[in-house]
Amino acid sequence: MRKTFVIVGAGFSGTVLAANLMRRPPAAGADIVLIERGDAMGRGVAYAAHEFPYLLNVPAVRSSADSRDPLQFLRYAQSRLPNVDSEDFLPRALYGDYLQDLLVRAEREAPQVRLTRVYDEVTGLAMPSDGKPLAAEFAHRAPIPGDVLILALGSPPVPVPQWAQELNGHAAFRQNPRDLPETLRAEHSVLIVGNGLTMADAASVLSRHPERVPTLHTISRRGLLPKTQTTFHTAALRGSGESLLSSAHSLRQLLRACRDLAREVEKLGGDWREAITFIRGLVPALWRQMPEAERRRFVRHLQVHWESYRHRLPPQITERLESLRRSGKLQVRAGRIQKVVALDHRRLAVSWHPRGSAATAQLTVDMVVNATGPNYNIERSTDPLISSLRTAGLVSPDPLRLGLRTARYGACVDAHGRASERLFYLGPMLRADLLDATAAAELANHAERLATHLAGSS
Repeated sequence: MRKTFVIVGAGFSGTVLAANLMRRPPAAGADIVLIERGDAMGRGVAYAAHEFPYLLNVPAVRSSADSRDPLQFLRYAQSRLPNVDSEDFLPRALYGDYLQDLLVRAEREAPQVRLTRVYDEVTGLAMPSDGKPLAAEFAHRAPIPGDVLILALGSPPVPVPQWAQELNGHAAFRQNPRDLPETLRAEHSVLIVGNGLTMADAASVLSRHPERVPTLHTISRRGLLPKTQTTFHTAALRGSGESLLSSAHSLRQLLRACRDLAREVEKLGGDWREAITFIRGLVPALWRQMPEAERRRFVRHLQVHWESYRHRLPPQITERLESLRRSGKLQVRAGRIQKVVALDHRRLAVSWHPRGSAATAQLTVDMVVNATGPNYNIERSTDPLISSLRTAGLVSPDPLRLGLRTARYGACVDAHGRASERLFYLGPMLRADLLDATAAAELANHAERLATHLAGSS
């Protein structure tokens, strides 16, 4: 029988899943309803069009959304921009264009599938227990029924930090790190809270006019900056990874084995990033084999270090940050913010504890930018849909509060521990089960596997 697949979210995950379902539809054909609460499909937050040219942090040659065609994005970019090299780090907005084109081409080449685009926000889910179709619910329109519903919601919203609860609406506080003013000058100062990729984006925007760069301060718990991308052989290491997998029972032994692997690679003239790429392929298996106590140790002590090596910056962004540090315009700190208060309508006073010290330091700035990133704990989610699904018991958090509990193919696990056959999740909150599920490469692979499963089970 012909089935209807309802996909909630048309960012990277939802778009690539829809394209895969159209490329490999069930034998009887299918109807796909792709729902997006924003004003553009194929972009989401990550690949939205901005005046500032935010860059991908993966080179063009490794950015295809189709595993069958690894050079697909590179060809697309070369057809639209002059002199594109395979190792170039290209604008994210261009990648959004590519995803939109991917969807259009898949639709054109899939006569057995009907794609319906809906621009609205899903507020809840009706999931009858009598076998009737489930339905996506809206505030101001009739529910949309489907045989299978896939949540492709992207990264969770960034919560307002505790220290900023009284600042929302203040002109000098930016909860959205991409909402930055053009009015800052060299005599001004800005605190960016966070030291990851979002901080690098914000610092790049704030320093885009060399003659009027404000003084930038950053604070995160450990003060770690992302490492830098290089040109390296992604398939330099091969094998089953048995030596690493056999160490999964002990975080200490696993860390030692990973370090030994990276040293051996460099000893042979390679790049430690080759070892990281090899380890990435083993991460889901390692995570599943790791005892929960060791998982907790990883989250508490090592996750931030892993992510600084795993999620790297384009070299030109690293050079910009280093140039700012050399000039004194960027000061990177480790610590924890205690309190931020408004001095007047445009200045903020920040009290913070430097890492390893009981003392309280003070900082007065013209702007504070929240670049701490999303909170994957669904019990604290501000997303109305996630809150609704959790309250209804249709989804549940994992013990470490890393995302959503899922079973094979991303099947949602309810509050009673049962894996659904009709409700699936695709996106970064798969990290609860897989740990590493935020990069386009991993999400594209998950989308392909889910599409194959859904087509085969129809």
